[in-house]
Amino acid sequence: MTPSRTGKLFKAATDAHRRGELTTAVEFYTDVVKADPSHAPAHFLLGLIYRATGRVADALAHVRHATRTAPENISYRQGLAEVLLANGQSEAAERAFRMTVLCDPTVAAAWSWLGGRLEQKGDLPAAEHVARRRRYLSDDRGAALTHAEVLSRLGNIETAWPLAERAVRMGGSYDPLSDLKSALMFPPIPTNRDQIIQARERFADALDRVANSGLRLEDPVSQVGRAPFYLAYHGLDDRRLMERFNDVLHAATPGFQDRRAGTDKSGGRQRIGIFSTFFNAHTVLRYTQGLIRAMAAREDLELMALPAASIPAAASRHLESLGATVVPIAADYPRAVRQIRELALDVLIFADIGMEPLSGALAHTDLATRQIALSGHPVTTGIRRLDGYVICPTFEPEGFEAHYTEPVIRAEFWPMGYVREVSDLKSFPLPDRNSTHPVLLCAQSLFKIHPDMDAGFRDILDRIPSAALYFIDLPQGMKPVTERFRARLVSAGIDVDARVRFLPRMPLVEFLGWLRHADVVLDSWYFSGGDSSFSALAAGAPVVTLEGAFYRGRQTAGLLRQARLPETLAETPDRYAEIVEKMATDRTYTD
Repeated sequence: MTPSRTGKLFKAATDAHRRGELTTAVEFYTDVVKADPSHAPAHFLLGLIYRATGRVADALAHVRHATRTAPENISYRQGLAEVLLANGQSEAAERAFRMTVLCDPTVAAAWSWLGGRLEQKGDLPAAEHVARRRRYLSDDRGAALTHAEVLSRLGNIETAWPLAERAVRMGGSYDPLSDLKSALMFPPIPTNRDQIIQARERFADALDRVANSGLRLEDPVSQVGRAPFYLAYHGLDDRRLMERFNDVLHAATPGFQDRRAGTDKSGGRQRIGIFSTFFNAHTVLRYTQGLIRAMAAREDLELMALPAASIPAAASRHLESLGATVVPIAADYPRAVRQIRELALDVLIFADIGMEPLSGALAHTDLATRQIALSGHPVTTGIRRLDGYVICPTFEPEGFEAHYTEPVIRAEFWPMGYVREVSDLKSFPLPDRNSTHPVLLCAQSLFKIHPDMDAGFRDILDRIPSAALYFIDLPQGMKPVTERFRARLVSAGIDVDARVRFLPRMPLVEFLGWLRHADVVLDSWYFSGGDSSFSALAAGAPVVTLEGAFYRGRQTAGLLRQARLPETLAETPDRYAEIVEKMATDRTYTD
């Protein structure tokens, strides 16, 4: 075929493509690449049509061919990265995006994706560098807000808040979605109680503005992208703020008002689904596995475990071994809604709501006859659509009903059904500490440790001059956050270099070994341990706790009561320090 004939076919293909006549365009593009296999534009555009119509493998073949034929073309490289991503090849997509910015550092979209990818992988310093580079290329609202979000995750609230607030009103116009996203930038390691109050007031003020803005959301998960996760660690009553946040989301999202088609069921087994985005090695799976096994054993129930997106094969096999049918659910909100509605569930149980945005969005949506929450994230959801929140009165203070938006469903015992991971204490490896000094281990994630507790740490170390205080470090990509925690301890008057150690993240069995090895396990104030306290008791380690005002600060206290071990339960910070001192220095007391 002559070049002129090929050119006419290509023009006919692009004309059809512009008119939306995709079948005709595919036919012409196919003729072009058959006549001229090196015709990179035809390969690329054919690949874009295949991607849009769901033929991702064909799209990848043609876009890759275009890139090899014209490696200098940045659009082809960026397109290859996007098709790889659509095909689930995230590592290859990352390499392609990196090659794109190497070839042309001015491609803001590639920088944007790389920043999101690095943040997802937990490499926050690198993500911040990329976000700053994107702002240099295009300091628009999206770039400024993204940079502010990464800075906030690093704990750099002093820079993040002003930058986010500038983004909200950039160009002289107010953007309510940016305002909502800015409001969700809570400090992971608050400097002090004053900063906590400031963050909460900032959140409340923004919710008032957004509520009156006429904001409309099609997909709150992808558009908002966060949940008010850190509120639960402030030691305060979150009900009003959680209700206000969820009322704003509900009013802004038309899909939350959609009603599912009713199911006509007479007799038969009840169909139960239990949903979580954390059915992997996370605490949530360890919390719920006993409950899943118990429900799966009932002949009148058909139980389905609904993990969001793909989970490791080992986790899936474990859920199946408990008796559940595993039904993976898409991680994006619209597809997840369709999938769950197709299951025609009688009851949908949310193992946790509030750690990420998808579970909350699904809880707003009419998906089953009854929808209830468990305490995987132990704070009221603030979602009025839910039919109940399962609690155990043993863990609750007097008047606890006022802490919940949802109707409370009382369970005689703690409802989650925890199962001890290791039954033989001799199998726990003991670390080599090479010291006779008492080991005081606070096994909570650093963001759970309230600033009020810093003075308690200082008091304990003053009481026990030979003791060393151990914490579990954050992942490598969050080192700047750990440094903020260290700085807070220094401000409290603690000699961090001499008295404090940070243990690296470790496998579960090694963690259990450290618990067994500790002279005293220090439970965190206001948000107590759950999994860590169970594990410590399983390892035979003494746990000291300060009973809080809300369920999330009373989990360990409830466990100690159920285990008939109230001696290590403190009512005041001074009593907490006294118990720790006694247990660390008097072996007869521990025994």
